[in-house]
Amino acid sequence: MLRLVISLLCLVCALSGQPGVARAGEVRAELSIDGRAWLLSAELDSPLSARLEDAATKGVPLHFVLEFELIRPRWYWWDQRVAQHAVQWRLSYHALTREYRVVREDGQAQGFDTLEAALGSLAQIRNWRVEPAEGLSAGTYVGLLRLRLDVAQLPKPFRIDALTNREWNPQVEWTRFNLTFPTATSAQ
Repeated sequence: MLRLVISLLCLVCALSGQPGVARAGEVRAELSIDGRAWLLSAELDSPLSARLEDAATKGVPLHFVLEFELIRPRWYWWDQRVAQHAVQWRLSYHALTREYRVVREDGQAQGFDTLEAALGSLAQIRNWRVEPAEGLSAGTYVGLLRLRLDVAQLPKPFRIDALTNREWNPQVEWTRFNLTFPTATSAQ
């Protein structure tokens, strides 16, 4: 019976033309293929607390990490981790220009008028390359995704307080979602 349900889900996903779409709680995630790689697009809730807002407006740089894992469940053995990726951003406030700047780890920067807009840009992932197209076979996978503050990158006076105070480290908890892929050759 379970195999029939999985087969039907694969068929529905194949007929819809979207290789992998999932919605879990506040997270909407989608994996698509561009011919050479699987691309992840997701919308998360941005982590924001009064303490983080206060620190950011006073010029403390905040480093955020987006983590993604793709797991193939197996009933006969431990689950197989197929892909694991992380990307970092630095969020800082510049008092002279009165703007929040988000800098990716590759050096690209973007300016925002409000902290909410800057955090919103972190929480919206578009076309993030997570796996070569030939690396994934047909079947059902489990995706894990979260956005968190990297406490280790905070200035030293803030680290101890950040480790013990939940207001310093609001994070989107690991969100699980199921993805079903048709055969990679039919998606190309």
